[in-house]
Amino acid sequence: MAGGSGERFAGEAAQADHRAPKQLASLRGRPMIAWSADVVANSGRVTSFVIATAPELEADVRAALSPPAAQKLHAFVGGGTTRQESVFNALRALPEDVTHVLIHDAARPCASPELIERVLDALAEHDAVVPAVAATDTLVRDYQGRVEAIIDRVHVAGVQTPQGFRFDLIVRAHREARARGFHSSDDGSLVLALGEPVHTVAGERTNIKITFRDDVAIAEAILEHRRNGART
Repeated sequence: MAGGSGERFAGEAAQADHRAPKQLASLRGRPMIAWSADVVANSGRVTSFVIATAPELEADVRAALSPPAAQKLHAFVGGGTTRQESVFNALRALPEDVTHVLIHDAARPCASPELIERVLDALAEHDAVVPAVAATDTLVRDYQGRVEAIIDRVHVAGVQTPQGFRFDLIVRAHREARARGFHSSDDGSLVLALGEPVHTVAGERTNIKITFRDDVAIAEAILEHRRNGART
């Protein structure tokens, strides 16, 4: 999923060379989308993938892909006005014989191969799987600058991508959401809205979502550490 406008990311741009869309922002010398596409394309269990992005970015995104990722690219689709619309566009573009699907955000380029395998393994037993990381900070409900309540973090977790689903289930969840006018930035919540269970696997604290420009430096450090670890 690379169809977002990245407004919070773009809003911090102070120099002309920093105004590239977030999907194409440089991350250790490669556009962010290149890292994110490799996350799924490098898995031998992923047969093909679709990229949802703005039509005017398609040529640049295509040029950014590594040869292995380009070989598995099935199609580009236009991004919608919301992430939910972009996902639905991508689902409709997948091959007819698809049985299971991963949905991954371009803004999470640091997901590891192990996380991909963990989600895929869980799909052998469950129809909907999301990676989750337990909350470590004290959480509060903030209203107009005032703490209204402390939230018990024991059963609170942050949800990440890639998320995995049985294909017909996630398509039905999106169609039902569209019919009811239900909107969410998370695909798992659409399945929950059907009354179907969603299971979790262990996420990764290094699987950060790049939202602000400061996040780029963190992601680069994660990728560099991983590269150095692979060399030792």
